[in-house]
Amino acid sequence: MSWSYEGLFERELHGQDPDLLWWKNESCSIPIGRMGYRRRTTMAGPRLECEIYPAWGKSDTGRARAAKQNITPTKQKRLNDKRAMRHLAQLMDANFTDRDIHMTLTYRGDPPMLDEARKDMRNYIGKLKRYREKAALDPLKYIWVMEGGWESTGGFGKQRLHIHMITNGGISREDLEAMWQRGYANADRLQPNEKGLEELAAYISKQRQYGRRWCASRNLKQPKTRRADAHASNSYVKRFAMDFGVQAKEHMEKLYPKYQFVDCKIYYSDVIDGVYIRVLMRKRRRQDE
Repeated sequence: MSWSYEGLFERELHGQDPDLLWWKNESCSIPIGRMGYRRRTTMAGPRLECEIYPAWGKSDTGRARAAKQNITPTKQKRLNDKRAMRHLAQLMDANFTDRDIHMTLTYRGDPPMLDEARKDMRNYIGKLKRYREKAALDPLKYIWVMEGGWESTGGFGKQRLHIHMITNGGISREDLEAMWQRGYANADRLQPNEKGLEELAAYISKQRQYGRRWCASRNLKQPKTRRADAHASNSYVKRFAMDFGVQAKEHMEKLYPKYQFVDCKIYYSDVIDGVYIRVLMRKRRRQDE
């Protein structure tokens, strides 16, 4: 199952759900034949995400494609937004830590037009690169996004234009703020929690303006993904999923001993058989860190 079928599994499995007994014992409206399951593990810095989902064969793909017609444009947009947020959270965790910086950049006076704002960011990034080169610091890494209410006519809407930027540390916050000369700048250390920088990623990724969700430097480390297939019956995986919510911590920390369990969500579908499991883990810190 590719991500294009993830949207079929939108009902979250809860221990008190009255539909669980029916779901455990009966097939859905579009049953799938003998299918195995695939485990996809994505590692991004201290972040680990594990997904377990059906691996349909050729004979089942047509049925899955038919079921996919149930995904409305609204559901597909919601799914795309979730994927974008997860990817950004992985990208941020793979490249930035609590030694790095989150900045909010604003303008004084009337806000500029879009092309001018982008030019301002190119100039600001150039200043940061030159500063780092002169100070013999590591190359600049960054992610930034503009937030504001641009209207279709090219005018400015109700929300004041501002820019969120994440960059690697090494430059003092005072110097970072001073180099932005178009208005007010506020720089703070990143504060990852047990879910890493996911909360900040969720906030930034919701800003889909000007056709792009965000801009990033080309030297960012990309999350690493690996896959493994298992021949397991659908009925077995359903029974496993019923108990997995309670036993997830034990199962996953045994499977990935260098990581600690953070969160688990289990989804099923009204229109197609199978189960979709997503687990979030975080690498254990050594005592000397």
